[in-house]
Parts: sequence; structure tokens; C-alpha cells
Amino acid sequence: MTVGGAMSGRRWCCPPRRLLLLLLLPVALLLATMAALSSFPFGPHGPRALPSHPRPEALVDNSNGEDEEGAEGGGRAGPSEEEDPDKKTDPMPPHLRVVHLDLKGAPPKLSYLRALFPLMAAAGANALLIEYEDAFPFHGVLANVSSEDAYTEAEIRELLAEAARVGLEVIPLVQTFGHLEFALKLPEFKKLRELEAFPQEICPSNPDSFALVQEIIRQVLALHPSVRWLHIGCDEVFHLAECTRCESRVRETLRSGEVPSGWAAWAAMDEKLYVFAEHVKRVAAFVKEETSSKVSPIIWDDMLRRAPAGALRSSGLGEDVVEVMVWSYAEDTSSLVPPRLWRAYAPFHHLWAAGAFKGAHKEDAYLPDLGRRVTGTLSWTALLRRLGRSRLLKSPDTLRGFVLTGWSRYDHFAVLCELLPVSVPSLLLNLLLLSKPPPGSAPVLRQSTLDSWTRLLSCPDGVGRMTPKAFYADENYWATALEGCAFPGANALEAIRRWPVLMAEASLAEDTAERVGWLTEWHARRGFSSPWRVSKALQREVALERELKRYRVETGRILSQYVSRSAAEEWLQQKVDPVIHRVEQYVAWARELVRKDTWKRRPLSVEKTTSGQVAGRSRGL
Repeated sequence: MTVGGAMSGRRWCCPPRRLLLLLLLPVALLLATMAALSSFPFGPHGPRALPSHPRPEALVDNSNGEDEEGAEGGGRAGPSEEEDPDKKTDPMPPHLRVVHLDLKGAPPKLSYLRALFPLMAAAGANALLIEYEDAFPFHGVLANVSSEDAYTEAEIRELLAEAARVGLEVIPLVQTFGHLEFALKLPEFKKLRELEAFPQEICPSNPDSFALVQEIIRQVLALHPSVRWLHIGCDEVFHLAECTRCESRVRETLRSGEVPSGWAAWAAMDEKLYVFAEHVKRVAAFVKEETSSKVSPIIWDDMLRRAPAGALRSSGLGEDVVEVMVWSYAEDTSSLVPPRLWRAYAPFHHLWAAGAFKGAHKEDAYLPDLGRRVTGTLSWTALLRRLGRSRLLKSPDTLRGFVLTGWSRYDHFAVLCELLPVSVPSLLLNLLLLSKPPPGSAPVLRQSTLDSWTRLLSCPDGVGRMTPKAFYADENYWATALEGCAFPGANALEAIRRWPVLMAEASLAEDTAERVGWLTEWHARRGFSSPWRVSKALQREVALERELKRYRVETGRILSQYVSRSAAEEWLQQKVDPVIHRVEQYVAWARELVRKDTWKRRPLSVEKTTSGQVAGRSRGL
């Protein structure tokens, strides 16, 4: 081959290489982009970076099938093996479908619960988890622990009788470690705190602390003589074993050799876990001693999540000491309680699961985010089925039940979040999803479930009807769609649904040209503004003030049908009054400013009066 021929050969071989590179480059870029997108939600902010809801089409079934028990259309000959899990391993529906009533600071009136219990039962509930906190009628040394709005003993008995009448088994919940603010805030129990500055949890190393726990349990069990379970709390012990008494106790106990050898190794590695486990075992033993082992204690699981499986096996908490309630309020349940956690909980003979129907999204929420709550329940259904198939739930009987929690406030000191009456639609829909769970390993919201829901809510024909896709379209669409339905609490939902609209009107009023340019604190303190501009703002502010005060009166009257007058007043003071006070201040400034008919030369000095004095003077104070 000549040199020219060699060169000629290269000319023919190089273009295909370039062509190959040109062809492969877009493919490589596409793959890299897909990889980056798929990993994005699990970046620095973890799963919380996910969108608020999965895409609606992934969560809904818009088929027209009416068979409540079947696959509901979709053009398939029948459910696949994955969509029809083996009933021997499927824990759905749970044996007990439990509604959590959080009574702290705002217990519902008995007349309201009497109307609500049958509706809960009709939606599939068969048990109640009642967290009394300060709504329980404590007596003796605990008399001051009870709120002035607490139920009487007679009312507790009536509540239990009403629940039994419609087939709702009652499980009381008492706090025995953390979340004891309702007792530890009082001067007589201040000395029992883990840290003197914070009244959240007792010091388990203080012998007087256990006396408080014992008395709480005795008094609650005395009014619940036939219960099978007692929930003893033990979640969110934020300052666990931080006092010097706890630290020295752990060191001395481990040195003494009193700790069983298998447990001692773990206890030495995690002293806080040791303190927690020993306190839980002591409380559980007391419950069984008081009830001749007829009552099984339950604890929340979050404080155990840090423990390796070996530690839990050695701790002595498993077997029949306590039952564990695993909770997650996330839309993707498995992100918080993954399979590895369930493997660690293998020493426990019985487990419970808990999602939420309210009180799990924002500390000051007005309405439940129903899309989030439904997505969470469907996610729980999928996870529990996977756990059943993989035998991480040893049998369907391993799962005692599923609890729909309904928090009234995030802790004893927090503001009220969603009230029970406005959350009834969320409660009923999530109960329907539990009692008649959609089929398959990736269950979706079905049209027939929504239709059953609106019937339970006593919606007239055509009212409240929505497709699953429309249900997910807007956060509060459901609340608007249910206008005209007649469930217990419907008028409260209508009233509270109006509040964000009024807040938006108040915000718009603050952004008007007259308000921003001529009615500010600067103008009020100097008595210097345009009377014409201010008078225009005054008209709007007076009309808004009148509307807000009318809303306050009407909403207070409605809420008082369901909760005590003081609880209704608390909601109004926390949500409505700050907006009214702001508008009142603008009205006071404006009235003072329009009285002026002469003004000083510039520069303007600040008057000695404060803005509060300006507002007070206009009200004749």
C-alpha cells in the first residue's frame, strides 16, 4: 500500500468515529440528565424536597366502576397477583380502626360526640384512643392538673357508654414521661422536671416522679375498668437523661453489675437509651400489677428508632412488656419508617400503626390538608401490604390496629390547630380508606370511595360530588365543594373556610395606595398626611373592621356549639383578633389624621406621643 493509499484509508476511517461520537453524545447527556433528576428529591433536604403531593394521576382511579369491592373497571380481565395480595399475609383492613381524640385544652362537648360517634362507626371505626391530658377530672393531689373545662366523672362515664353503644372500644392515653407540661407547669410538681427550665418531661431518676405517674395511671384506670390497652405515651422525650441525677445514676448502675450482661453492653454504649428503656419497663410493670396483667401497655415508637435491633432484643422491652405504635404523618410513609425499622421491632409480639387525619401539617392550620392526609393513608396501606408479603409483619395478627391521630395542638403550650368539627370530612374519608382499602400494592383514591364519603357527609344530590383528580387539584377545594352538606360540624367548616378569604381582604387593604403612601405609623406619629387620601383609606378600613367583628361574633356562636366557650374564645383570640387589632390601629390613626387642618413646616420632628397613645386618644382613652 502506498503512502497515498494509507492516507486515503484514514480519511475513510475517521468520519465514522466522529459520527459515532456525535450519535452517542446526546444519549450520554440524556442519561446524565435523567440520573440527576431522579436523585434530586434526595439532595441536601432529603425527602421533604418532594412536591407536596404526588401527581394526581398516580393517586386516582377515575374509572366508572361501581363495585366497591372489586377492581372498578379499567379494562382489565382481573387483578394481577400483586394487586390481589394473599389474604393470609395482608394486614389490611386492620382489625382495629382507631380514632384518636386529642382533648388537651379544647374538649368537644358531649352532645357533639354523641352525634359524631355513630358517624365514625358507619365509616368503619371500631375503637377510640382518648388522650385526656388536662380534660380528665383528676382529684386529690392531682386536682390542679385538670382544666376548669375538664369533663366530670359523670361525663366520662357517659362518653364511655356512648362509645360502647355504637361499638367503639376505648383505649385511654396517659403521659408518663414526655409531654407532661400539663402537670409539670404547676409549682407543686416543678421539682420533678428533668431540667428545671423546661416542663416537658419528668426526671425518671427522681423517686417522686414515679409517684406522679402512678397516681395519673390509677385515676384514669379507675374510670376505665374494662379496657384492654392503656397507651402510656413516652414519645418525644426531648431532654432525655440530661440532668446530673440521671447521668450519675447510669454510671453507678452500670458499675454495680446489676444490669443483665446482654443489656449492659448496649446500655454502656447508649446511656440515654438505657434510661428510657428502664423507665418504660417500670411503668409497664406498674400497669400490669394494677390490672392483674389484664391491660397491655402501648408506647409510641419514635424514641426507639435510634436503637439497633440487638439493643431492643437485649433491653427486655419486647415479648409482652409493651406493644409499640409506629407513627408517621408523611406522605411517603416508608421514608420515615422504612423496612429496616420493622426488622428492628421484631422482638415485639404486637405492633400498631398510626397516621393522621388532622393536626400534622402546620402548627396553626385552620383546615386539614386533605390531599396530604389521604396520600399518607394510601402510603401506609401500600407499606403495610409490603411488610405483610415480606413477613416483616409475622402475621396479619401482628398488627393490632391502625390509629388516625387528630392532634388539637402540638403540645400543651401551643396554639390550637384544626378543630375537630371542621376535620370531620378528613376523618371519614380516611376511615373509609382504612375499612375498605383500595386493592393493589399501589392503592389509589377511587371514585366510589368519594361517593360513599359524600353520602356519609349527608350531601344533597349533586353537592360535594368530585372526581379524584379534582379532589387533588387544589388544597382546599374539598371544603368549598362540601358547602351545603349536613354532617355534624358543617356550619363550623363553612365559617372557618371563610377566614382565609377575610385575611386575604385584610392583606389587600394594607397594600392599597392610600394605606401604603399616606396611612403609616410615620404619618400617625407626626400628625402629617393628606386628609383626602386618608379619608379614602378610612372608609375601607371601617368597612373591613365591621366585617371582621361581625365574623368574630358569628363564628364564636357557631364554635360554641361544639367546644366550650373558652376554647372557642381561644381560637378567636389566636386567629381573628390579631387581624382585628391591626385594622383597629389603622382606623384610629386615620381618625386622628383627618382631624388635622393645618400642618407644620418640614423638617418634621417626632412627637412625644407613641403610636399606642395615638390609637388610645382616638378611642377616648
